[in-house]
Amino acid sequence: MITQGNMIRIGKKPLLSYVVACVTLFNSGKNEIMVRARGRSIPKAVDTVEMLKRSFFKGLFVKSIEIGSEDIRRYNGRGTSISIIEIILTKKTSMEI
Repeated sequence: MITQGNMIRIGKKPLLSYVVACVTLFNSGKNEIMVRARGRSIPKAVDTVEMLKRSFFKGLFVKSIEIGSEDIRRYNGRGTSISIIEIILTKKTSMEI
């Protein structure tokens, strides 16, 4: 079950900030986390997941990927739609390997 406590929201910080946040969550005992991004941050979310898989966790798997859009209000009051991606990652424990 994904809660606010195991969700990483990708934004404007450097890529390694999000990678470290994910590593911290996994090392704190979480076996499943969600990486979520909107708009121009989507490529950074994909890069975060790929870096985690390649360099940090060999037993890391993408459980699911959800894509969609959200309706938001701009600062000028106009409504618009923005793309979102949610990537759920799961880490196999040593007992499952």
